[in-house]
Amino acid sequence: MTAATETFARRLSEERQRAGLSQAALAARITDLIGRSMDPSAVARAEKHERAIRLDEAVAIADVLQMPLTSLLRDKDAIDEEIDELRRDLSLHQWQLSQAEEEAQQAQDSMSATRRRIAELEDARGE
Repeated sequence: MTAATETFARRLSEERQRAGLSQAALAARITDLIGRSMDPSAVARAEKHERAIRLDEAVAIADVLQMPLTSLLRDKDAIDEEIDELRRDLSLHQWQLSQAEEEAQQAQDSMSATRRRIAELEDARGE
């Protein structure tokens, strides 16, 4: 089997257990979604890398587990690494936004001071 198939099988087992579903319960929900019977032993064999999953089954599994199909195709470590990277990016963007907001406030303050000075000078010349 390919690495993707092995990853899918491992993630299927992890996420099914995390969701608190038995293999039989998952098979029943898949059956409801795809309109043909899926035996609980098929789920067990898939989790053991002994049975390939059809595309419609994979989509149904992701639906039942309420997660994107792509999440079942990636190792949890890879997902965690991407989450960490995105959190770092988010932190940087938040800091950049804070800096931009501070600069915008300084610009507004400068504009207000300039308007006041213009008004003072216009008053001084009698306008």
